[in-house]
This record gives sequence, structure tokens and C-alpha cells, in this order.
Amino acid sequence: SDKQNPVASWLHRELGITRCVSVPVSHCYHSFAVVLDGTSFGRVVYSGDCRPSDRLVKEGRNADVLIHEATFENGMEEEAVLKMHSTVAEALSVGKRMNAKACILTHFSQRYPRIPPLREEDSQLPFPVAFAFDFMQVKPQNISRASKLTSALRMLFPEDTSEAEDGMA
Repeated sequence: SDKQNPVASWLHRELGITRCVSVPVSHCYHSFAVVLDGTSFGRVVYSGDCRPSDRLVKEGRNADVLIHEATFENGMEEEAVLKMHSTVAEALSVGKRMNAKACILTHFSQRYPRIPPLREEDSQLPFPVAFAFDFMQVKPQNISRASKLTSALRMLFPEDTSEAEDGMA
């Protein structure tokens, strides 16, 4: 049809977005991921809350940045399946299968106040992995640097908080 979608027109005019595709994902009713082309990053894929999705892998192929939820640590796969979320390894697998150039992990469980550990094999991934935090801002040129902050972030969220609590009493 010769009628243009008004939202698509606005996205292009105001933000330079040349393509916006919503991808149904497994979480709750009416949950979607989104693939955006034409951003300052190039192709950006945002998973939203979900289980790993083959359809998202296909739609987001060759993403410049994948932002994927990783609510649960590795080893908590059963809970991730039950609650319709992803583990760190599952999110990184989506990035690898998608051929993403960078991956930012987000949406960590509040019950586990620390940066989740990566598996040994995750250090061999062909893309940088950054852990998102509140108010984080990244630019295309600094995603690789953001991925190097992981060890510093781990110090802010130590494995054992009992010492910190004892010192505050």
C-alpha cells in the first residue's frame, strides 16, 4: 500500500530508525523483543524479558549490539525456565548464534545483588560482553571499554556481603 505507517515515519524522521520489527518472545502474554536498524549503533536488538528465542536470533542476525536480559546465573536454568527468563549463558548463546558484534546483559535478579559470573568459555566469545547497571550510558565507540569494567563492578557487588554488614553495625 502507498500509505506509510505513521509510527514508522516518525521513528525515521525523528530518530533515523529505518526498520523497527517486534518479535514475539516467550515470557508473558504479549511479550515482544525489538530489532531496530538505523540507530547510532547500527542494528540494535533488545530482548525484553524472555526465554532464548530462535526467531529473535533470525530477525536480529548480525546485530551491532544485543541487549539481552540475563535474570539468572548459570546453573539456575530450571528456575529460568519456570519464570520465563534467561541465564547468562543462554543470553550469550543468543548473541553468538545471532552473530552479534557486542552484547550488553541486563535485568539481573534483585535477589542476587552481584554481577553474575561468566563461564570460562565465555571469555572466548567473539564479541565484548558488558553488564548493564542503573543509569548506564554507552556509545558505539565505548562498548568495548564498558566490557572491561566487569571486574570493577564485581568489587561493588561482592560475593559475600556479611563482612560489609558486620562493619556497618
